[in-house]
Amino acid sequence: MLVIAHHFIQNPEEFWKLAQQTTPSLPQNLKLHSVFPSEDLKTGTCVWESKSVGEVQEFLDKTLGHVSKNVCYEVKEEMAIGLPQKTMEKAVSE
Repeated sequence: MLVIAHHFIQNPEEFWKLAQQTTPSLPQNLKLHSVFPSEDLKTGTCVWESKSVGEVQEFLDKTLGHVSKNVCYEVKEEMAIGLPQKTMEKAVSE
């Protein structure tokens, strides 16, 4: 499933530093498709792929929760426009 994560960032410098450090070594159950920071770096929106919203929420709160409030929700894919090509399901089915 695709999951949106909205980040409301209290410490932009620390948040984006941590995000860059953790992105190369994400858990295998998570895939990050897109990152959209605001111009002032105080908010951000990301597109994730995971088996559940809870997996994304738990990872983000554990990793970034001390510098941001993270709000995650499942994408209603049949109504979405411009979705990224999902890769985790392909890997599982191959």
